[in-house]
Amino acid sequence: MTQKNNEHEDWRLKIDAAGPRKAISPSLYGIFFEDINHAGEGGLYAEMVLNRDFEINTLPKGAHWAGNLLRTAGGWHERKWFSHELHGWSLVARGGAKGSIRQESENPLNDRNPHSMRLRTSAVGERIGVANGGFWGMDVQRGKWYELSFYARTERDQTFNLAVTLEDAVGKQEYARATVADVGGPWKQYRCSLQASDSDRAARLVIAVDRVGTIWFDVVSLFPRETFRNRPNGLRADIAQLLADMKPAFVRFPGGAVVGGLNLDNRFQWKNSIGDISRRQGTMNLWGYYSTYGLGYHEYLQFCEDIGADAMFVCNPGMSDGYRIAEVASAQELPTFIQEAMDALEYALGPADSTWGRQRAANGHPAPFPLKYIEIGNEAGGGAYLEHYQQFYAAIRDKYPTLGIISNQRPDGDATVEIVDDHIYANPRQLVQAAGKFDTADRNGPAIYVGEYACAGDVGQGNLTAALAEAVFLMGLERNSDLVKMSSYAPLLFNVNDIAWPVNMIGFDSGRVAPRSSYYVQRLFSRNRPDELLATSMIQPPGDPEVFAIAGIKRESGEIIIKAVNLGHVARTITVDIAGIGSLASRSEVTTLRHDDPTAENTLDDPDVAVPVTSTLPIAGKKFMLELGANSLTILRIEGK
Repeated sequence: MTQKNNEHEDWRLKIDAAGPRKAISPSLYGIFFEDINHAGEGGLYAEMVLNRDFEINTLPKGAHWAGNLLRTAGGWHERKWFSHELHGWSLVARGGAKGSIRQESENPLNDRNPHSMRLRTSAVGERIGVANGGFWGMDVQRGKWYELSFYARTERDQTFNLAVTLEDAVGKQEYARATVADVGGPWKQYRCSLQASDSDRAARLVIAVDRVGTIWFDVVSLFPRETFRNRPNGLRADIAQLLADMKPAFVRFPGGAVVGGLNLDNRFQWKNSIGDISRRQGTMNLWGYYSTYGLGYHEYLQFCEDIGADAMFVCNPGMSDGYRIAEVASAQELPTFIQEAMDALEYALGPADSTWGRQRAANGHPAPFPLKYIEIGNEAGGGAYLEHYQQFYAAIRDKYPTLGIISNQRPDGDATVEIVDDHIYANPRQLVQAAGKFDTADRNGPAIYVGEYACAGDVGQGNLTAALAEAVFLMGLERNSDLVKMSSYAPLLFNVNDIAWPVNMIGFDSGRVAPRSSYYVQRLFSRNRPDELLATSMIQPPGDPEVFAIAGIKRESGEIIIKAVNLGHVARTITVDIAGIGSLASRSEVTTLRHDDPTAENTLDDPDVAVPVTSTLPIAGKKFMLELGANSLTILRIEGK
């Protein structure tokens, strides 16, 4: 970044530090997590075993099979999400070994996980056992430790010595080995640790038996020892750290459409997602796979605490997902859903001697969690929603007078709506235009939370053009932060092997992760949020604007933060003219996100195509020249004196 002599002043950014100021919401930039695109299962959740509980073929109540389609009572259908009942598992039989595996429901581990896997061996041969390749391969890394746990049982006091290995996908190269001896009798949990001797992103787990007989397995779980903050049943460290680096003010969870579900039984039921993983009751995820609920309510809350973010829980409003032919709870059923939300709040916020606070303490967290908001439903609407919302609002506000309560719909009649959730998906041109959406909005209505937004059309899988359009849109939110209090991009994560939504922020596979340029825009805006917006005007030649800019200030330090986007495909040198301030430091920090090709995209194979670069820039007084590269976001931080 260099200064140039400006031949003319057709491109001028005027900033008045002494003019009217507008406070910028400290909660403006957050993140939204939904288990879509295997964002949780096979993603942020560090579990490495696919179908660990052998419940993958379990249907939501009220659904049935129509050939290979799941159908709800309302008529919605979804494709089959598994190849067979033991999807993810296979029999390993080598050198004359003979045996079989099958799913069974007799003598289950418990009533919440009624299925197990039976391995029956009639000839040991060279080797016989079961294998699991995880979510498109298990990533093992040289020198790292992995923790295996599983439940097993046998009959007639038969015992086995089990050989546990981490190996390549076809069993030719072994990376780790452990023996679990004397496995047998009634259901019991067993554990072992494995240290990898080499690295492989497509490894598998194999559990082999040493003799003829029958053994049953359930809840077979493999985790890296090093999870995010070393939490048990924890999160994948590389993905979680990227989210933490965004410094989000809040985290919205668990969805999204999963809050409603295909039907009411398929909704996210938080009570099924806490406690020991062997007693969690998963469900089919409406985005086309199975969720064990290993990443559950407690883990979401713990993650918020770990990264210093406020928690926002989205509760079910007594309606399944509206896009999938909503099932609506009756007036008699609705109190059950309200109580479900109240119990969730007590689990997060209640004292350790309350009913659900006691359960939280039993799960390892005596103190309350940082839950600050509850959203009643996701993209729900209509008369039934408002009737439900009013009853939820009354119950919650009575017990939690300071909790932020968010509605999916603007007020109608007597409904009290303090914050309304507004979702915006658009192509680049539309999103740039939407930057002015709130400029003339009614300031007498509820505050606005832009809970989902993205540039999601005509941008490949998420290129630089998308990121720059989003940057312009975020400038509009900062400019209207007296009204727009919060925002979050969606969807957040995607496994490159299963993309259910066309444009997402952070891609990954079993061992790699690649933030798109949209991620860097979000991170830069969050980490460069001023306290107050300064009066700013961008003067440029007539026609469609190419350069967009805003400026703000940190109250205590007087540091000025300038954000500028050049949507043009050629560099522009603009004059920056700052009035109403005593003096500026002679040097500034400048961060630029740019590329000559506006369609440039970060990928797993090439993750650094468009990433921010930070340097210093000399400042020659309160009026200076600033070069904005083609297709760029530039952020300038100048210390005030």
